Amino acid sequence: MRAEVLRIVLGFVALAVVVYGAATVLEPFARSIIWAAVLGSATWPAYRWLRERLPGGSVSSALLMTLLIALLVVLPLGGMLLVLAHEAEPLVLGLRDWVSAGEPTVPEPFDRLPYVREIAEQLHATLADPEVRRVWIRRLADPTVGGPAAQAGRRLLRNVLSLVLTLFTLFFVYSDGERIATELRLLLDRIAGGRGRALLLAVRTTVRAVVYGWLMTAAAQGLLAMVGYWLAGLRAPVLLGLATGLAAVIPFGITLVWLPICLGLLAAGHWIAALFVALWSLGVVGIVDNFLRPLFISGPARVPFILVFFGLLGGLVAYGVLGIVLGPVFLAVLLALWRAARDALAEPPAGPATVGGSG
Repeated sequence: MRAEVLRIVLGFVALAVVVYGAATVLEPFARSIIWAAVLGSATWPAYRWLRERLPGGSVSSALLMTLLIALLVVLPLGGMLLVLAHEAEPLVLGLRDWVSAGEPTVPEPFDRLPYVREIAEQLHATLADPEVRRVWIRRLADPTVGGPAAQAGRRLLRNVLSLVLTLFTLFFVYSDGERIATELRLLLDRIAGGRGRALLLAVRTTVRAVVYGWLMTAAAQGLLAMVGYWLAGLRAPVLLGLATGLAAVIPFGITLVWLPICLGLLAAGHWIAALFVALWSLGVVGIVDNFLRPLFISGPARVPFILVFFGLLGGLVAYGVLGIVLGPVFLAVLLALWRAARDALAEPPAGPATVGGSG
């Protein structure tokens, strides 16, 4: 008896050591693996449609689908950066002219506000000092480990490597996805008493609802932003709206578009247009995200709106950008388990079998 207990304990210890070792090995790549699983689950119908029509089996279909996803990610990001660089040119030129001017100018309505003139004069004096500018440039270009340029370079390199690793993993999600799903279903059947298929269905439905809701909300925000830019009289409202829609995929990403636009308008003296763009972006485009995205997700996933809302916000706080997917998924799985337990408890117990006929 003691030998049997010792064998079981040693087995659990060995299992814990193996699990801990595997988790330690995979931890640096966890985000890339999860993102690949999310993308693969969301685009699985497209991959299956392609596999049925493309010769060469799952390998060629997985390779082509991965390349298409890479193009859908890389090309819009590159286009957004080009648009932002084009629109930031007036801001840079206006700031250069403002610094080189003999006396700082402040737009008329803001000139009447307290301390604005003093702040503008102090900032102008600081930026106009050649020695100060040389010190700032040296600090920005500092090649040491703690320099801003080195930190930005490492962060960019890490993000690029993470993207490449995600796409690499995505290929195997497509090619081996059905076998992985079968293994997970069998494991969940053992753990959850034959409800593995229902749990996997809840996860898959929620992931697709989150991704599609994410994209539809970003499209709506880009369209609304385009209308606001057009009303403000900006030069390329369609391109700026497209850039806003692409940036809206990132939480609070629209700020990367409208804030430089407002600064450029202020530098050019168009304070009314800058104020309108800021109010429109914060009061219309930004607020839409808080209502449309949970609404788009809660319907297909059969999860109450309030749970999706808190799942998005809580997941974002706990896990960053990835939490926008993980938060609603965790709550959807918990809700599926709750409903399964409720249905099981609601089933009437089977009565004793009746022997013989009625007399």
